Amino acid sequence: MGRNTRAAIASVKGAGVVTAIDVGVAGVATFFVTAGFLPVLGLVLLIESAALMLLGGALSFGGQPSTRRLTSLLTRTNIEVSKSQLEDVEAKAATVALVGVFLFLESLALAAATL
Repeated sequence: MGRNTRAAIASVKGAGVVTAIDVGVAGVATFFVTAGFLPVLGLVLLIESAALMLLGGALSFGGQPSTRRLTSLLTRTNIEVSKSQLEDVEAKAATVALVGVFLFLESLALAAATL
């Protein structure tokens, strides 16, 4: 199984876990908000998707050679990274960003369902 396939499978599993947790969060939040359960769940998913996509982008950006060079210039430390470590960081970044995309699609579907 390739790296992209593993990242996609991990993303789907991660999105499922986050959605299961968000159902509980939305159930509790429904008592405090006058909106219904589905709009609250959609909002929670939307907020989390934005945060996860930003986090995935930041992880991806942190592995770039220019970012490592700038960090080493500012901190006066030498950062050595192997090719396999860079590939691991890229796979983690892709997984996190894909989880964010899946959660965004779920919130989009909930928005369409509550119209």
